Amino acid sequence: MTLIPKVTSVTPTRATRVWAFATRPVLLCAFAVLAALLLYWRTAYPSVLPGDSGELQFAAWGFWLAHPTGYPLYLILGGIWQHLLPFGDPAYRLNLFSALWSGLAVGVAFLVFWNVTRARGASVIAALTFAVSPHVWSQATRAEVYALNTFLVALLALLGLLWNAKPRRRYAFAFAFVFGLSLAHHRMTLLLAPAFAALLANRLFALRRNPAQFIKRALLYSAVAAVPLVLYLYIPLRAGATPYATLDVSLAAPIVVFENSPRGWLAVILGSGFSEQLGIDAVTLAALREFPNLLLTQFNPVGVAAALFGFGALLWQRKFEVAAFAFFGWLAFVAFNSVYHIGDIADYYTPAYFFACLALAEGIAFSVRQLRQHPCTRGSTLHAITLLAFFALLPMQNLFREFESQNHRRRADTRVQWETLLASGLPQNALVISNDRDELTPLYYLQYVEDKRPDLVGLFPKIAAGPNYANVVALVERVAPSNRPLYALKPIPALVMKFIIGESKNGLWKIHVLPLPAPKNSSDAMLGDALRVRGWAILEGDARAGEKFTLGVQYEPRKHLTRDYMFSVQLFDGAGKKIAQGNDHVPGVGEYPPSQWRVGDVIQDQYALEPSPDTAAGEYKIMLRAYDSSDDAALGELTEIGVLQIGE
Repeated sequence: MTLIPKVTSVTPTRATRVWAFATRPVLLCAFAVLAALLLYWRTAYPSVLPGDSGELQFAAWGFWLAHPTGYPLYLILGGIWQHLLPFGDPAYRLNLFSALWSGLAVGVAFLVFWNVTRARGASVIAALTFAVSPHVWSQATRAEVYALNTFLVALLALLGLLWNAKPRRRYAFAFAFVFGLSLAHHRMTLLLAPAFAALLANRLFALRRNPAQFIKRALLYSAVAAVPLVLYLYIPLRAGATPYATLDVSLAAPIVVFENSPRGWLAVILGSGFSEQLGIDAVTLAALREFPNLLLTQFNPVGVAAALFGFGALLWQRKFEVAAFAFFGWLAFVAFNSVYHIGDIADYYTPAYFFACLALAEGIAFSVRQLRQHPCTRGSTLHAITLLAFFALLPMQNLFREFESQNHRRRADTRVQWETLLASGLPQNALVISNDRDELTPLYYLQYVEDKRPDLVGLFPKIAAGPNYANVVALVERVAPSNRPLYALKPIPALVMKFIIGESKNGLWKIHVLPLPAPKNSSDAMLGDALRVRGWAILEGDARAGEKFTLGVQYEPRKHLTRDYMFSVQLFDGAGKKIAQGNDHVPGVGEYPPSQWRVGDVIQDQYALEPSPDTAAGEYKIMLRAYDSSDDAALGELTEIGVLQIGE
């Protein structure tokens, strides 16, 4: 008779059952979403903002148009959200719209990390680290397109992983549809094509034996992805209803901000106006050198080291598809951002941080598994818990370190500033000019959403296509025939070069579109054969030894200047010794540089000079030079333009 040992079942305790239930992936995902949402809601901006945020806040409210590439999905969903949310002003509601999508992105990120690592603790830590990384957090507190883009990137990653693990058609259709939705929001999704090709390489390679089937499926999924692109019809359909699509502010032709034609439609969705911002140059190299510092700012050295370790762990475990997916996804955004030279490029790095956190999750999970399997710690959970607690310091550190700078709950200074300005007695029908479009979007919001001072019009360079809007000087000359009052939002050096600017009043500067008065001291000096010097005058201060004064010099181009020359004014005594030099500079740099001056224009430039205290009283030659700082090519020679009397 053979005795079979009796197997005794161990009944889980109540605490064990509660713990098993509480740590189910779906509940951990919900926890990550809720924690992120509460944080983002607590720190969101309370009202209108400048820049793209301000534009989206009024464009979504009226279901109107925004800057290229149009963002129809965002404007439709954001507008609905603004009208349905029952509290706060519409600007605040759209700020919370970003909080919503960022919170959901954190939850989806957890699911992605869980599918790769099958480690709950590591996935939660990596997801929360992603949630409180400074760039992700900043995008969650203001109206911007990046939060929704981050959610869609994370969702595509999840669907791609599910499709790769279980090749079911529902995953394929869902992936294709979400890919199309992503393209209807932000074209950056195209950068992920190599990453997904690497992830799904085995699936795609398996279809090589049946080309007809491959082509059939490719066409089918492409058709599904194309369906959401119909949303781009929103642009021509809403162009006619957009109140700022055309601005009639002058006796000349109206300013066409959005051209409602096939050409204008393509210009918006293709973002052709940004093509000049692409290039491989010194800025590219600087961006690549700076990226490691950005990465350290997001995750600190421990987080970056854990992510690198995690990438190595993926290769060690032969998870080649996931490793390639993470690497190419990360590389695509780092490489693209280095060649795309725009002001808010830092926001474009968020998907790269998502892929870094995927590697971080694997690094934490692999470390914990190795600790549990090591002979010295096998069978003990204390060491694993301690290691997880150590890595949990990553999100905690960012939470406490960044909270003060990321907490915008009481920062309504933009609204206060503009409401004060609008209540300051600006003349009816005034035109408000700035050299920075971002400064004027809150004005549009207050006008189109809250109906405050609709008689005013805010204008900025490149508000429309064409040379009449290429710079702030051309813009002022374009609208001057309207005879409407012209005010500058701030002192703009380029305007001082061409127009008479009145004293500051009510926070604005009156622009008088009048010819500049002839300089007190005339001159007929020429720099080469292209630039005549009309004369010079002391604009501020006295020409005395040891004292600062401002010297104004007027130019008149006789030919088009092909370079943005650096100008230099120097003072020489009778023996040819230099006794003072002004501030070498490119006149109107970034706004109205020499290459944009027109033949016959009168340009007034300014130089700060300060002769040394031991300079003797007497006459000194004023010498002028114009040169290209890149290769020292000069416009003519160092030329005398007048004689300055320095007093005692």
